[in-house]
Amino acid sequence: MSNRQNLPKSNANKFLILDGNKGASSDLIIIKTTKKKEIIKEIVENISFWMNNPNFVNLKNKPLDAAIVIYVDKSRMKRQDIDNVAKIVLDALKKSNKNIEKPYLFEDDSQIIRLLIYKQERNELSGYETSSIVISYREHDPNKQMILVEGFSPGEEW
Repeated sequence: MSNRQNLPKSNANKFLILDGNKGASSDLIIIKTTKKKEIIKEIVENISFWMNNPNFVNLKNKPLDAAIVIYVDKSRMKRQDIDNVAKIVLDALKKSNKNIEKPYLFEDDSQIIRLLIYKQERNELSGYETSSIVISYREHDPNKQMILVEGFSPGEEW
């Protein structure tokens, strides 16, 4: 049995992001709902630069549409509860009353008007850990559909 934490990380998946998004981030991570605090901390650490983007400041207190796409291995497709993933990600992205220095994307998850969450089997790369999560959001627009479109490849600017 291999130790997944020692595997190199890579993403073999095409990114799916919310159409018309104002921000998107991809992270190579395995969401384990039994380790909620550790996963929230890892999400915050890995995308803190994105959450502090000054271009997003005017969106931090507005109604939002959000999309979360997770790429999981075949064995987790049947076991991964998608509602628990959504809760963990939203908790990681909201403002913390306990830690005022924690970066955040929105004040409170009640600002999320629509949430699209999608679980997809990941494309395997031999010798690599390829589980990942893609988060994208935009200001809420009731006239715009929640559609996922192909995003940028790893390393490109959003």
